[in-house]
Amino acid sequence: MIRYLVLLVVLTLSSFGLQVYGSADDYDQCLYMAFVSGNMADWEKVLDEFEALATKSPIAANRFKLLHAQYGYIGYLLGVNQTAKAKRLIEKAEKQANILAGISTYQSTAKAMQAALLAYRISISPYKAPFLGPKSASLIDEALTLSPTNYYALIEKGNARHYAPVIVGGNPTEAVELYRKAIELIEKEYPTGKPKTWWYINTYTQMGLAAQKAGNKNLAKKIYQTILTIEPNYQWVKEELLPKV
Repeated sequence: MIRYLVLLVVLTLSSFGLQVYGSADDYDQCLYMAFVSGNMADWEKVLDEFEALATKSPIAANRFKLLHAQYGYIGYLLGVNQTAKAKRLIEKAEKQANILAGISTYQSTAKAMQAALLAYRISISPYKAPFLGPKSASLIDEALTLSPTNYYALIEKGNARHYAPVIVGGNPTEAVELYRKAIELIEKEYPTGKPKTWWYINTYTQMGLAAQKAGNKNLAKKIYQTILTIEPNYQWVKEELLPKV
């Protein structure tokens, strides 16, 4: 259940002047720049800004953006074995997800995030898999029942297929198609150009990694080449993933 390849890159935002940003969209752009540049020390600073924004203006949209940034940073923390810090942030993220689960327009998305946070807990304590694994899978199914085109839920279902052992439903080939569907749905929200969000680029990356895991190196290579046409400065793909295939 190692799912935190989400943020194996080490990021830093110190050069982006965090103090000048004042909206959730600004913070999204800051996270995107950090993700593609391969730099993470200040992702946490963005979280602080997000948290201040959500406290000042606790609308659902701000709460979700905070939650999603927490989700990404938890993945990074687990990737560098900062387990205690990850646990604390999981608890904070779960509080946001629980609040959003009570808002009808965010219910599907909140369930997808709750499923992801349970998967993170499993990665910390694998012995909990028999108990938390089915609950996580059920939450994903509930999210997709509520909204079959919710790309956050499709991404989490893809993650489950990608990183779970075969014996409990892992299937990287299925993961590729789930990621592909999620990507198509994300792109529909940006009809005038490719999305400049870290989760869009990351979903594309996960699709390439799943193709590799499935043994389809040609497809993985094609996916990585496509990613670089979208974002030529994406260091993880440019310097590591594409050269390896």
